[in-house]
Amino acid sequence: MVVSLLLLVQAFFSYFQPENAFLAGTYKKILADIAATALTKADIHFNREVVFFEPRQQGPQSPPQITIHTSSGIQQSYDEVVVTTPLGWLKRHKYDAFPSDSPLPPRLLKAIDNTSYGRLEKVYITFPTAFWQKATISSASSTSSSTNSSPTSNSSVPTPSTYPSFTHFFTPEYVPHPPNQPWNQSLVNLAALPASTAHPTLLFYLYGPCGTHLTNALSSIPPSTSLDSPYHTTLRSFFEPYYSRLPNYNASYIPTAFLATNWQLDPHAGYGSYTNFQVGLESGDKDIEVMRSGEGMGEERGIWFAGEHTAPFIALGTTTGAYWSGEGIARRIVALYEDLRIVQKPQDRAELQGELQGKGSDDFSGEKAKKKVLSAEKRDAANASGMAL
Repeated sequence: MVVSLLLLVQAFFSYFQPENAFLAGTYKKILADIAATALTKADIHFNREVVFFEPRQQGPQSPPQITIHTSSGIQQSYDEVVVTTPLGWLKRHKYDAFPSDSPLPPRLLKAIDNTSYGRLEKVYITFPTAFWQKATISSASSTSSSTNSSPTSNSSVPTPSTYPSFTHFFTPEYVPHPPNQPWNQSLVNLAALPASTAHPTLLFYLYGPCGTHLTNALSSIPPSTSLDSPYHTTLRSFFEPYYSRLPNYNASYIPTAFLATNWQLDPHAGYGSYTNFQVGLESGDKDIEVMRSGEGMGEERGIWFAGEHTAPFIALGTTTGAYWSGEGIARRIVALYEDLRIVQKPQDRAELQGELQGKGSDDFSGEKAKKKVLSAEKRDAANASGMAL
C-alpha cells in the first residue's frame, strides 16, 4: 500500500512538473524594459557603496526620514529605503550597518543567521566548434557512437547528435580531490540552444567545496584572453578531465576562451551567490517570512528588504524571485501611502483625522488613527524638501 502510494505521488509530480526553462539569450532586453521608466524619471547614482542605514525613529520629535551613508562620506535622506543587498552581505553587516542604539529586531537577526548562503560558481568554456554536437554514427547493434569514423555500406547514416542540453558529473574517481567532499559538476550545453542563440560553449556550474576550491585557485590570477595565460591554463587543467569525456573529443579541441565567476570573493555579492537551507534548519519557512515582512522595519522604520532571499518560496534563490520580491515591496509601499492619504492643506488633514476616528473600526480609530495622521505629517515635511517618493 505504501509503495503504491509513493508511486502514485511520483507519477503525479512527474506529470505536472513544469519545464525547467533556460534563458537562451541574456537578461539584457528584460532589464532594459524594466529600467526604462526609472532611467528616464529617477535620479540614479552609480558606484556609491552604501555602508550604513539610519532608520526612521518612532515618536513625534524623531526625524521623519531615513538617512543612508556611503563609503565616500556622502549622506542622503529618503522617505523609504528598499535594501536589496544579497543575504550574504546582510549576514556580514547585520550589526555594523545599523545604529547600535537602534539595531535590527531580534527575530530578524535570527532569521538572517539561520538562513544559509550558497557557493555556486559558473564557468563558461568556448571552443572553435561544438565538437560534441557533430554528426555521429549510430548502429542498431550498439548504443555507443563511433568516434572519428566514416559511414560504410553496413552502417546507418549519420544523424545529428542528440547530446543532452544538461549533464551532471557525479563525484568522479578520475579527478583528484579531497576525500569525503562532493566534487560534482553540472554542465549546460549552450550549443543546444535555438539556432539564433546557440554557440560552441559549455557552461559549468560548480558549488560547495568544489566551487570554493576553484575560486581560491583563481583568487590571485587576473582574467585573461591569452591562451598561454595562467588564467587559461589553470581553468583548462581543471576542466579538461570533464569535457574530454564528451562525444567526438580529441586533443586538438582546445578552448579559445574561459570566463569564471568569483562570487565567493566578491564583497558586493556577499561572498556567495544565493539562499539555501542546510541540514538541521528547523523553521526555515518562518525565517524567510520574517525577512520578507521586514519584522518591524518597513512600515515602522522605513527600511524594507527585498531580494531572492525574501522571494515567494517557489522562487527562492532565483532571478525571478528577486524580481517578484521587488514588486511585492513596491506594492506594500504604494499601499501604505494610499492608506495614509498624504494631503497638503491643514483643513484636509483635520477632515482626514475626523474621518479616521469616525470609522469606529480597530483599523481607523484611537491610537492607530493618530499614528496615521502623524505619519502623514512627517511625510508632508519630507515633501517640502523634495525627497518624497
